[in-house]
Amino acid sequence: MQSRSWPKFKPVFGALMLMGLSINTAFAVTGNCTALGRLPPVIEIGEGLQQDVQSPVAITRLAIGDPKIADVQANGSSSFLLTGMAPGATSLMVWTACASEPRQSMVFVQGKATAALTNASVLPSDDALLPSQVQTDIRFVEVSRTKLKEATASLIGTRGNFLLGSPGTLPTVGGVPTPKLPVDNGQFNFSWIGGKTMAIINALEGSGFAYTLARPSLVALSGQSASFLAGGEIPIPVPSAGSDTVTIEYKEFGIRLTLTPTIIGKNRIALKVAPEVSELDYSNAITIAGAQVPALTIRRTDTSVSLADGESFVISGLISTTNTSQVNKFPGLGDIPILGAFFRSSSINRQERELLMIVTPHLVQPLAADAQLPSLPGEKLRNYDPNFYRMFFLENGNFDKRSGLSQ
Repeated sequence: MQSRSWPKFKPVFGALMLMGLSINTAFAVTGNCTALGRLPPVIEIGEGLQQDVQSPVAITRLAIGDPKIADVQANGSSSFLLTGMAPGATSLMVWTACASEPRQSMVFVQGKATAALTNASVLPSDDALLPSQVQTDIRFVEVSRTKLKEATASLIGTRGNFLLGSPGTLPTVGGVPTPKLPVDNGQFNFSWIGGKTMAIINALEGSGFAYTLARPSLVALSGQSASFLAGGEIPIPVPSAGSDTVTIEYKEFGIRLTLTPTIIGKNRIALKVAPEVSELDYSNAITIAGAQVPALTIRRTDTSVSLADGESFVISGLISTTNTSQVNKFPGLGDIPILGAFFRSSSINRQERELLMIVTPHLVQPLAADAQLPSLPGEKLRNYDPNFYRMFFLENGNFDKRSGLSQ
């Protein structure tokens, strides 16, 4: 049976085309559970073509990542039929009676124009030729910028029983209304008083900046999943139906990451990544059983990419901008040019958020049994106990030098 690979994978599969191996050959090496480990990490099939795959043991369950790209159907107890539906890549998971964990492969479907006679190809069955573990570095970077401008002007004057001014509390002294300074402790104030006339300007301009960085690094076997969570859990009261009892459920929040790497060549990694960033939002909180429960602001993505060892990919970038403007004024008077400023107040609030996620996989090998391990984080400070002289005269608080295993 002739076998041909995609042009982009020729450096990886070039030697394999000379071998003429098929999927069935890989499964038929032995007739026991050991042969299941020969499931190729990469399967290629042409669009509109079918491949019957035999298994040495009974198959209990099959699952395909994207049925629009490829379809899988059981064909007896120990085989299944794989059909190429549309060009693309997806994942295949096979459960057998030998293990509770499934075996996973990447399925690449070629278009009809370039793969009319293509059948599935397989990587060498010698596991020693390929690394088996992948270290994935993820960088979450979030930048938040805020800009606030507020301005309020007040003009207050009294002439006999006539009062002109902006909203405020006007206490009386001897039955005569006396203007009270309408200052705002949350803003900067400027006032001028002359006779029975008062002019006050309340103004505020502020800006803020926040920067958040998380750099999880996970090591997982090829085809297996790894997860990461940096955050916490918030208790949520849940009233029981038909009774007055309340139970507590916990909802996780923070920076979460789930990834599944699959090695498809000596220097190629297919990576399924599902990162999520969530934070508490008290502005949209609700009250349950007398307790205030905040909402969650969540940003997530779920995607698959193919990278070489050490390459990086921006898998998610989000920029959101919110502008809020509010103007309160006295009808008519607030529209007068220049003078109308004393009869209105205005505010502008601008918020910008930017979230970036970068993924970098590496093929790794474990440290040798007799290798010297790097120093642990904070190892130099574990027994740190300075004397009084050093504490008083020499200690400058420089404890943030980065060192240790994670670096």
